[in-house]
Parts: sequence; C-alpha cells; structure tokens
Amino acid sequence: MRPRNLIATAAVAGALAAGVALASPASAATPAPHGTVTVKCTHPCSDPPGPGWRYIDNYFWASDCIEVGNRGINNGSWSKYQCDGGTWTNYDLWVL
Repeated sequence: MRPRNLIATAAVAGALAAGVALASPASAATPAPHGTVTVKCTHPCSDPPGPGWRYIDNYFWASDCIEVGNRGINNGSWSKYQCDGGTWTNYDLWVL
C-alpha cells in the first residue's frame, strides 16, 4: 500500500471511530422535506459541487479522474465533470 493512502486511511478510520463514539440519537440529522433530494455519500468523499451533481468514484491520481471525466463527456454519459481531491485525499469524480 502506498504511504499516502495508508496515512489517509488511518486518519479517516480514526475520524470515523471518533464520530461513532460521539453520535447520539439527539444529534441525528432530521429527514429532508418531502420531495427534496439530498445527495450524501456513504463514505468519506467530498461534498457535491452543487445540486444535481452525481458521485461516480474516487481515484488516487488526478490524471485518472480527469481521464474518466473526459471519457464520459466524449461518450455522452454526462455533460460536465469535476474532480475534487488533494494531497491527503483521493480525487472524487462528480458529474452533471
């Protein structure tokens, strides 16, 4: 495993463990009003760039994320894409 991924995985695991320990029924999120769609990842990905954006996958290298994003535009799967990520996180591909 690459050191960058190992460190990031350890940090995320620690944060998730702390979040589970601190969670209580009183702090649970209230459901969204009827008819409202809220996109929320079930893993530690970045927030969506805005309404209507759909999460596809995450990539270790920015170049891989950009390649898949461009491929989706070229084959008509989506009209826009955005790769969110950085030094300590993988790159999340969001599409519109």
